[in-house]
This record gives sequence, structure tokens and C-alpha cells, in this order.
Amino acid sequence: MLQALNENGLGMSNPLHNLKIDYWYKAALVVGAVVLITALTVELKGVENSIVQLIALGTVLVGIGEWINHPLQTRIVPPSPRNPTWLKGEGYLRKNSALGLLFVISGVGFIGLGIWKLVV
Repeated sequence: MLQALNENGLGMSNPLHNLKIDYWYKAALVVGAVVLITALTVELKGVENSIVQLIALGTVLVGIGEWINHPLQTRIVPPSPRNPTWLKGEGYLRKNSALGLLFVISGVGFIGLGIWKLVV
């Protein structure tokens, strides 16, 4: 039996193995993508596929935009009277970027259009 090998000579694993869904925007991205793929491939009952596609695409765009707007930030704090040693802090604090905001605004627009078409 042949098996694909990676650079370490080990078998290839699932490429999504390291994807951690640990923040809401990653969950929105994954759920939106699953719903979008479903709406593109399966005929839905009770609602038009185009409406679900708009809302799901908007959700994916919001997830991508928020992921861009939450980069990993590292901060090193020097010793002080309160903390006698150096401290290193990491986190995904919000830091807006033009590209991230463009994705979020576009996503909210698609979601709004989908909801408007659903109601009207």
C-alpha cells in the first residue's frame, strides 16, 4: 500500500488537524462555510438557496474579517516593584485593519441583504 509522505517521512495527516476553533469568529467561519457548501450543493426546502447562500457568505466574510482583526500580539513587561521578573503575555486582542474591516462590512452587508430578501 502506498502512502503519501511529508518532509519528515511520516504519513500525511488531515490538513484541518491543527485548526482550533477556539474563538467565536473561527466558529462563525466554519459554520458559515458548511452552510454555504450545503446551500450550493443541496436543494433546500422552505427557503430559497440564494438567500441562505447570501447569509452564509456574509457569515464567512465576517469570520475572516474578525480573524484578521484579532492578530496574535505579544507583550513583554519589564520587572517592576509588583512583578520582580520579566513577564511575557500573548493574546488575540482586537487590532482593526483596513482589510479586516472591509471583510466585516461586506459580510454584514451580505447578511443584511439576505435577511431583507427573506422578510420581503
